Amino acid sequence: MKRFLHAWLSFQEHQRVLFFALLIALIVGGGAIAWHSEIEAFPELTNVQVQVITLYPGKAAEEVERQVTVPMEVATNGIAGLINQRSISLFGLSVVTLTFNDDVSLKDARLAASQRLADVNLPPGVQPGLSPESTPVGEIFRYSLSGDLPVDELRLIEDWTLEREFKSIPGVADVVSFGGPRRAIEVCVSIPRMRALGLTVSQVAEALGQNHANAGGSVITHGQEAYLVRSLGLYEKPEDLDYAVLGTQNNGIPIRVHDIGHIQIGHQIRLGQVGRNENDDVVEGIILLRKGFDTLETCRQIRERIVKLNSSVLPREAHIDPIYDRTELIRRSSHTVFHNIIFGVILVCVLLSLGLGLAYWPLTLAVACIIPFSLLTAFVGMRLCGYSPNLISLGAVDFGIMIETAVFAAESILFYLSAKDLWNRETIIEALEEVLAPALLCAGLLLIAFIPILTLQRIEGRIFRPLSITLIAAVIGGQIGALIFIPLFSSWTPAGRQKPAPLESLFEKILLTSQKVAKRLAHIHRLAIWSGGLFLIVLTILYARMGREFLPALNEGALWIRTFAPATISLEAATELVHQVRHSLKQIPEVTDVVSHIGRPDDGTDVNGFDVSEILVQLSDPHHWKTAHTIDGFIKKCQDILSTIPGVEFEYSQPIKDNVDEAISGVKGELVVKLYGPKLEELQTYTNAIADVLRHIPGAQDVSPDQLFGQPELRFTMDHALLARYGMRVTDAEEVLESALLGKEATKMIDDQGRYIDILVKPDLPQNPTESLLSSLPIVTPGGAHVPLGDVSHSQLVEGVTRIFRESGERRSAVKLSVRGRAVVDFVAEATQAIHSKVLLKPSYRFEWAGSFENASRAAHQLLLVVPLCIAAMIVILYTWFRRWHTVGLLLWEIPFALVGGLLALHVMGLYLSISAVVGGIVLIGVTFLTGMMMLSGWTHYGSAWAALQNEGRGILLSSGVAIAGLIPASFSHGIGSEIARPFAVIIVGGLSSSLFFTLILLPALLARTKSYSS
Repeated sequence: MKRFLHAWLSFQEHQRVLFFALLIALIVGGGAIAWHSEIEAFPELTNVQVQVITLYPGKAAEEVERQVTVPMEVATNGIAGLINQRSISLFGLSVVTLTFNDDVSLKDARLAASQRLADVNLPPGVQPGLSPESTPVGEIFRYSLSGDLPVDELRLIEDWTLEREFKSIPGVADVVSFGGPRRAIEVCVSIPRMRALGLTVSQVAEALGQNHANAGGSVITHGQEAYLVRSLGLYEKPEDLDYAVLGTQNNGIPIRVHDIGHIQIGHQIRLGQVGRNENDDVVEGIILLRKGFDTLETCRQIRERIVKLNSSVLPREAHIDPIYDRTELIRRSSHTVFHNIIFGVILVCVLLSLGLGLAYWPLTLAVACIIPFSLLTAFVGMRLCGYSPNLISLGAVDFGIMIETAVFAAESILFYLSAKDLWNRETIIEALEEVLAPALLCAGLLLIAFIPILTLQRIEGRIFRPLSITLIAAVIGGQIGALIFIPLFSSWTPAGRQKPAPLESLFEKILLTSQKVAKRLAHIHRLAIWSGGLFLIVLTILYARMGREFLPALNEGALWIRTFAPATISLEAATELVHQVRHSLKQIPEVTDVVSHIGRPDDGTDVNGFDVSEILVQLSDPHHWKTAHTIDGFIKKCQDILSTIPGVEFEYSQPIKDNVDEAISGVKGELVVKLYGPKLEELQTYTNAIADVLRHIPGAQDVSPDQLFGQPELRFTMDHALLARYGMRVTDAEEVLESALLGKEATKMIDDQGRYIDILVKPDLPQNPTESLLSSLPIVTPGGAHVPLGDVSHSQLVEGVTRIFRESGERRSAVKLSVRGRAVVDFVAEATQAIHSKVLLKPSYRFEWAGSFENASRAAHQLLLVVPLCIAAMIVILYTWFRRWHTVGLLLWEIPFALVGGLLALHVMGLYLSISAVVGGIVLIGVTFLTGMMMLSGWTHYGSAWAALQNEGRGILLSSGVAIAGLIPASFSHGIGSEIARPFAVIIVGGLSSSLFFTLILLPALLARTKSYSS
């Protein structure tokens, strides 16, 4: 170390131009990387996922499962990198979700899924498609289109104008249109007239398609000019359909559309509806971010495009109003994080100035310069590792920890120079040699402590891996900065005794008191055993009583409320229900906007029926909250307001959290009990029984079992014998029923604005036909006779299947719930025991927990595997340094003392032991080694524990103080975006505080006994 310091200082002194050129290049390069780095709000939290979406209009859930979902599962099973396959089948829709491991890119996953879909054998006309190239957290912008125009016209504008405009933005993967009826031209034909003329709905649809065509001829020459010959026969307006010829009668008279029916403007079957505040029917657009693109830049382009559309593109009667803009959440989170960083840096700098003194301002300035230098190094490290910085990783950086080596180096130089009359290089080298070697060793131990964090998987890995890389790079930058700036600025540091620092007297009092207490403790026999045993007992009690959870809930400043109505509810009744909910929620003063979603979009990107509604509740800025001060407080307020609505269950979450929960577990809930088995009826019975058990366990909220049944079905069962008697096939009868309700698509008409509108042929029936009317629908036999549908089928009203869930090839059901006022891990332990004792499952049925508990269990298992190995590696390194096991043992004895302080701080602050806190505890283990190492280094250098305390204690107090000060703002922050960093900071602050007791009192007492024993 001495030879290295000689060479390094000589290089700084004699090659100043080259040294400063390299330093400036390093700073400029790091600054350029930091300037061009895209700071994300939150890291991507889910695995790569691809959804296969297949529309099968008019088919019940069981038919969709049998004919679409199962073939899809068979085709996509076994794709390289696939770790989970789940699906849902419901009326007219199949969605198969494929989850891949982290080694598979989204592009490769989509390509592999597309190749498998080419070989699937599906019913005629059924075409699967892939979900947009986005992620579960990609819903970055929502808007509504409203105005004085009819809602179906607004929907046409959305489909044909707004979607195109927003999709042209590079960062937009897709635009999901939700709400508003889709316009269709209906050819309503009279059943008696068709029967009289011998026509069927299919024949009418086929004839309309043949009457709608353009044709191209050839090129003819007239003189020196060439003419292109074209034939134009497309329908230009709905009235043109009246004169379409469908056939001829026996006497040769043509049959036209107006002979058997009439034309009217109608709508496709509605699958969902959106309401906003007092308006029950609006059109909404949901803009999805393309994976890998910058959220802030894309949102900025979207806002600019909206201004352009409102001002010059849309009709004056229509306008776009933003609903949700991710920029606002990022702005609020950024304000919290950067406030904590700036305030922490200010505290560190103030403490440095008070601790080192104004007379030694060059050393203070040198240590302060390391803070931005280590930050630049963090940006460079993240770029080299392929990560983008995010607010969570930046918010957990403690610059006090980064400069601890520099603080000890500055303190050592100050101590040595105060005893000299003149500055010289040998004095600086002697001072640095004493502290740099042990300090750099401790920095290496701290880097080893980050290894368990780097091994975390899935969601916890995506959150904390960028954080650990940020800290690793910043720690390395802090060590490099100490070697650069401390020797450089030390040449301007005055020698000899100077005016004492403002904190000098306080440090002396603390060290004097510590020495008095330590000397008394040194007389206690077996002090190490008694003190360590006491702290281990306290640590065990604290850990046993500490509530545990996966991660603290992120405050997004908005609520996502899901309502569960009876499965039999109609769209009209659901509309009245959510209007009442919206009106009730608007009574809360902080609620600025309420948007409800009934059912699902037409493209199948969501899987709800009319019985499930999702409501986005926008809240004002948290600084203006008065009704409640936390998200849980607003949830409680909403529960009180909505409890007066009978027959409806509510589930509360937040927009991003809800999407992430669903992407991870496949169920829209924070905590989930999944039940697997073959029969839907028994699955429903067991699911209801488990839900009843969970409702009686303290802490359970929003308990909601999946409702697999309850969909009323008017079922027509075909009689094969009767059909055979008339020479008809099953499809002949089913086509008549399907055409009567859904209509038969004939073709598409292009309106004067170039928009395609479906032309449907439908029997002229009431909007809600009765069972008897449907039974009287005529079926044409091969001989030309007409047989009523009721003559070849049996109709009955039954309770049908609402939806069918599958996972890994098995049917499953689930119970969704939230846990409030209690740790999730403790709740699951009690709930599991209650379920085992009260719900007896058949051998072919099983249940498991998913959601946050599954994540917590996986992370805990991984850390229990890796942390002991890293501690063992640290022990080996420490032994190679000290060559004495009892000295290593004394240093390791500091760990339980630090952990006691960390857990106690969590308990006092009302926080649970989460993965965030565990990660902070791992970092704490690495950080606490430095103070103990300095004390042991002083002990070996001076040969006395009391001399080590007096000479090293000042540096220990100042380095621990700046480390604590750097995390004080994050420990007490309650702003949006502080939730994950807060437990991380609290456990480190508490642990460093309690480790000071060990380092300044117990360790000197133990060393004093060790010294006398050695003598």
